[in-house]
Amino acid sequence: MICCENIFYEKIMFKKITGEVIHWKKLGRLLGFRTANMSYTKDDIDDCVYLVNIVINGEVFRWMWTYMLSKKIFETHIFNFSQDIYGETVEVIILQKIRDNRKFENLEDLKIQIHKDKIVCENIKMPVLTFWSFDLIHEWHKHYLFEAKKYGTYLSTVVASDENIKKIKGITTHYLLEERVKMLKNLGISDDVLSGSNINPMQWIASIKPSVVCLWYDQRWPFVDKLEDEIKNQSLDTKIIRINSHQPEIFKSSLLKKKAS
Repeated sequence: MICCENIFYEKIMFKKITGEVIHWKKLGRLLGFRTANMSYTKDDIDDCVYLVNIVINGEVFRWMWTYMLSKKIFETHIFNFSQDIYGETVEVIILQKIRDNRKFENLEDLKIQIHKDKIVCENIKMPVLTFWSFDLIHEWHKHYLFEAKKYGTYLSTVVASDENIKKIKGITTHYLLEERVKMLKNLGISDDVLSGSNINPMQWIASIKPSVVCLWYDQRWPFVDKLEDEIKNQSLDTKIIRINSHQPEIFKSSLLKKKAS
């Protein structure tokens, strides 16, 4: 069964496709590139080659490209991958179009083109930015960061400074900044964990120039309301996505802090 979800921000759209990996022609083995194929009967995706992320068994794989065949097969070429995933349910997130599909005279020409497409994909930079206090690491933080990781090629996470948290939220953290950064690094989800400074958090927009900023569902710090204006001021084509909640009645920092006190 195929499940398709559109994630909108203004006129920008990410498409998520979830479905079961099926047997097809096994052409990828002849080309030296393993593939994950899904039947896709809708007509809402152009017949193109795309840069995608694919989630397999709870892990996000990058540098893959996907194209939809006219035969209603959604085929994902997975680089540096050799697992048998027939029958597994995977999630594909289409990030960017690479080129239109075209026919090739022979397999060798197709193989050459795949190598070219791979180089293009490997050189596309789509940084994703996340930020929060991360004072008590819990399942919601893991969910937030893992979901954010799906929307680009590199995930940077900024951990708010002790001073900014006290100034903005009026509370003192359980853990100092250095400890919170270390805990987040130990999670192993973000590609880069950065220590926040006492300067305006908008500095990270200017330095990272993210393709996507992922906020969590109720993130309401004062500067969040100014985020879109800052993006426009810097002439960036940055998308803003809010990550859906994950059992907020259980995994909410304020509730966990009460239990810990």
